[in-house]
Amino acid sequence: MSKLRDRAAKVSLVLGIAGLVLTPAAVLILPAAFGRTVQLVTTPNAADIVALNRAMWSKGEPVAPIYGTPIGEPMTILFAEERRIIVPAEDPSLTLYTVDKSKGENPLQVQTVAFLSKFALIGSGVLLLAGALHFAWKRFRARKP
Repeated sequence: MSKLRDRAAKVSLVLGIAGLVLTPAAVLILPAAFGRTVQLVTTPNAADIVALNRAMWSKGEPVAPIYGTPIGEPMTILFAEERRIIVPAEDPSLTLYTVDKSKGENPLQVQTVAFLSKFALIGSGVLLLAGALHFAWKRFRARKP
């Protein structure tokens, strides 16, 4: 039984250290490598409606409503699908991303990853602490006469 506990403690030490190192790295690397700042657009308009909206659009008006209904403020999402991205000719600095909320399509946001990373860090810390306490207790008991 003691060998099994020692193995479990070693595993928890390794997983705890790995989690404490990899989680912050993931929070920093994922947005840099796979992030894209977009404006979400729900219920994308059909091509003929987009053409009509473009004809009626004038400079100074918002661009996103040409392509669909904009949702909220621009946000950074991870792993964007290229087929959903629209870079409007009216404002090339703007990137639109089409989603269908009625089908439950919600892209992975950077702020969601940051939120979940807190729990991963807590879990990693608990694993590391459990492994360290096991070996500290074992060492303490070995010293007793």
